[in-house]
Amino acid sequence: MEILINVAMVDITVSKENHDLTERELKILEVLLLNLAASANMLVTKENMMFNPLEKQDKDLFSFQFAWQKSLPEESYIEFAETVEKRYQTALMMSEIDDVSIRLQENSYLIKN
Repeated sequence: MEILINVAMVDITVSKENHDLTERELKILEVLLLNLAASANMLVTKENMMFNPLEKQDKDLFSFQFAWQKSLPEESYIEFAETVEKRYQTALMMSEIDDVSIRLQENSYLIKN
C-alpha cells in the first residue's frame, strides 16, 4: 500500500519582532509578497491558487492562507514552498528588512492506495 501526501492549503506568515513599519509600508510589502507567491505558483504548479488573509499579530508583517482547488502532490508542494521562501528572503533582504521569520504551515491529508 502506497501513502501519498497531498497539500490542499498552506498558511504563510512572515514576522519580525518589534518592527516599525507603517500601515502603508505593510500594505506595499503585502502586495509584493502576494505577487511573488503568485508567480512562484504559476512557475511550479501551473494551477489556480486562491488566497485569504489570516488574522495578524502585532509582530506579523504578512499572514495569508494559500489554497488550491486540486491538492498538490508532495513534490510540487516542496518545490513551491522552497521557491516562495527563497523569493521572500531575497525581497526582504533587498528591502533591508532583517531578522525576519518565515513560517509555512501546510494543511495536508494522506491518500492510501
